[in-house]
Amino acid sequence: MPLPAGMFRGIFTSVMLEDRYYIDRNGAVTRRMQGLPGEGHHDIAKEVLAEKGIVPRDYVDHYTQMFKLKFVRIVEHIDGRVEVEHTCKLNAHQNRYLKALEAAGKKLVYVSVKRQINT
Repeated sequence: MPLPAGMFRGIFTSVMLEDRYYIDRNGAVTRRMQGLPGEGHHDIAKEVLAEKGIVPRDYVDHYTQMFKLKFVRIVEHIDGRVEVEHTCKLNAHQNRYLKALEAAGKKLVYVSVKRQINT
């Protein structure tokens, strides 16, 4: 008998080495709407951009478009490090979310952003 989807996700999440997601302008976590948690940022971007009617030119443009929409790219590692990548100044909602991660004992590491974003 197969495991219920929620139970499978819980088991999968508990053994993942890292969790990948975005934080939107409101400080809300944005993961894949379908599929398993922790799947790549590119997959998340494909879903978000399609929902907004944005058609990226190529693979890299998925990230460019997400940053234009002021999303913050996050990777949480099992060792407690949290990589934070953004191109715009973080707003109060996003800062609040990141402060909560720090309060929970996570170590924030701001990744150098070398992506060319034309706004």
